[in-house]
Amino acid sequence: MEVKIVLGYTFGDEGKGVTVQWLCKKAIDEGKKPLVIRFSGGPQAAHTVNYEGKEHVCSSFGSGVLLGVPTLLLSKVFIDPICLYKEQLVLENLGVKPEVYAGHGNTLITPFDVVYGRSDSKTREDGSCGMGVNAAYERVRGLKAIGHYEIYPYNSRLMEEYWNQTKQFYKMSDTKLENEEKFKEMFIEGLTKSSLKRVSSFYFLQDYDVLIFEGSQGLLLDMYNGFHPHTTPSRVGLNGVPQMYLKDAEVYMVTRTYTTRHGNGYIPKYNLNYNLSGKHETNVYNEFQGEFKVGVLETTLMNRAVERHVLDNYATKFGCRFNLVVTHTDVSVGQGKFSVEHGGGIDSVVGHFEPDSICT
Repeated sequence: MEVKIVLGYTFGDEGKGVTVQWLCKKAIDEGKKPLVIRFSGGPQAAHTVNYEGKEHVCSSFGSGVLLGVPTLLLSKVFIDPICLYKEQLVLENLGVKPEVYAGHGNTLITPFDVVYGRSDSKTREDGSCGMGVNAAYERVRGLKAIGHYEIYPYNSRLMEEYWNQTKQFYKMSDTKLENEEKFKEMFIEGLTKSSLKRVSSFYFLQDYDVLIFEGSQGLLLDMYNGFHPHTTPSRVGLNGVPQMYLKDAEVYMVTRTYTTRHGNGYIPKYNLNYNLSGKHETNVYNEFQGEFKVGVLETTLMNRAVERHVLDNYATKFGCRFNLVVTHTDVSVGQGKFSVEHGGGIDSVVGHFEPDSICT
């Protein structure tokens, strides 16, 4: 069984989605059966993929979905039943019937979490996509919450208990959910009509030849190794991948030809307010993340990501091999011509490199 792991080098928006889709296509062309595994984050991911005239922004589904590749959501992935079902309907409208599986332990995001996250000043200041991920994380931390695996297949009694438990939790913060019954109906609809299926063990993975782990956010947004407090409540690096799958894994470190940042926190050097309109940029202004910021490619920043995640240890201990993936090579932001080797489906895969020597 082959293991591929796709990680964003710094703050996200690097091109993880197209890299995952490229790996899926490569596996299929080689007569192999791939599976995309989401191991971190939740519906705040937004990975844009295109295939045969179809375009989709993957949030709850893996980025092989347009190729018919199934998605597995590991236990640390946040699931919003409303977002999942809405995305499923979008895919079905494109003629795609998505397969998605989950094991156990996933935290369910409710409309209460979304409302609280959008109204809480500390959450907004630290940085938020407005999807309720951080609020849900804080809610279930240290609390015996009902997980999705207890509700799937749909269990009305446990769903009512989960809903009331969440509602009671937020009463302490005076969080009010307008049109509660409507949102409750949408939540139940997501639970009952989504294509999410439960798998009971990792034996499920034996049916696949290539496991492609898809990172959700960039390394410098990691909950332990990122730039606090502007981080996400997930382990988004190799620290989030089960160790049993790290041995001899191929790791793909993805970057654009320039630095990106969407949300509060680090501002790219020489922020150029570069106009990416016409470049098919799906990152646009929104009220929670503000403007999409770009600046010159900062190799010292990339070095910091490598060091903070001690990637050299993974190379030594597990035999992980690292590949540099460069996307958006048609865009030059202040640093002159960026020369790379071109690969099929993505802009570049530049060989193997040692994690303690990259970018020096």
